[in-house]
Amino acid sequence: MKLSIPAKYFDGKTSRPYLLDLEVFLGEQISFYFENKRAVWKFHEIKFEKIGDHLIITRKDNLSESLKIEDSEIANNIYRSAKQSKNVSWYHTLLDLGPKFYLTATVATFTFIACFYIFIIPWIGEKVTDLMPLSFDEEIGNTSFQRIRSFSDIDEKRSAKLQNFADHIDFATHRKLNFKVIADKEINAFALPNGTIVVYTGLLSKIENYEELTALLGHEVTHVKERHSTKTLARSLAGYLVVSVVVGDVNGVMTSLADNANQLNNLSFSRAFESSSDLGSYEILKRNKIDPNGMYQLFKTLKTSHDAGIPELLSSHPLTEDRIKFSKSLLDKKEYTFEKNPELEDAFKKLKENP
Repeated sequence: MKLSIPAKYFDGKTSRPYLLDLEVFLGEQISFYFENKRAVWKFHEIKFEKIGDHLIITRKDNLSESLKIEDSEIANNIYRSAKQSKNVSWYHTLLDLGPKFYLTATVATFTFIACFYIFIIPWIGEKVTDLMPLSFDEEIGNTSFQRIRSFSDIDEKRSAKLQNFADHIDFATHRKLNFKVIADKEINAFALPNGTIVVYTGLLSKIENYEELTALLGHEVTHVKERHSTKTLARSLAGYLVVSVVVGDVNGVMTSLADNANQLNNLSFSRAFESSSDLGSYEILKRNKIDPNGMYQLFKTLKTSHDAGIPELLSSHPLTEDRIKFSKSLLDKKEYTFEKNPELEDAFKKLKENP
């Protein structure tokens, strides 16, 4: 199909356009006369760019030389022909797809990212952790504890008593466990990947019997046994690696690892890890024939100081009310018989004594 249309020609030498007539053979070529010379531009030798209602045609081998067609209807006809002959860049092809495409693409992209973080990142974290030797946990945990020691008041006498208490419990692990007490009214406890379990005096003051304390220590030891800290670090590193590759900030990966390693005592485990540790605590109570009511009472004690009305969706830990229900369900199973443990009871009384 042949078209004869007016256009503006820019020769690349001056900014002044020249008015001339084009002969357009759709899908084939464009020809025109300039300074008594006939120029022929083959479709495969030129590129087309739609700007508003105008069409800009540029030579691929000379980008300074171009044609501008201002008639919108004619410009659209030529542009459609150029797209059919694949002479329009992928960028401009995307621009022509319209807002519905962009909205769909945006939703699809965010869905993919969400699925990646929910399903793929945790899987990567598990696999990376499997490849990491336990010496990594030891090194990270030791470094973190030295930092904690520098600004915390470690109660060495109570730490020795807590260690003595824990030594009477079979935690079913070959990992070396060290128990430390921090003199602070904060109601908290946490586990470091090297097997260091830290309990604050604020929490110890709330615990009323050795069954509750065993449930607490069993929960924290399970974090160590199942390497939850290392898995959380690996997940964080994997997620940050993806972002860093996209934005080109690979150095940020090591910064992220260092930041997380320095904040292990404030690390928030996923709800899945917390639930797993609650179940692990129950198994330790069962293994040692300790009253499982200890876990139930521990969570009731914690309820007065935790939650603060935070919706579970926004909390990295299961809400205490849910944990109370979970522990009650385990209690109701009555899977094993328990008995009094005089050694643990005595060790607990010594721990609760004023130093």
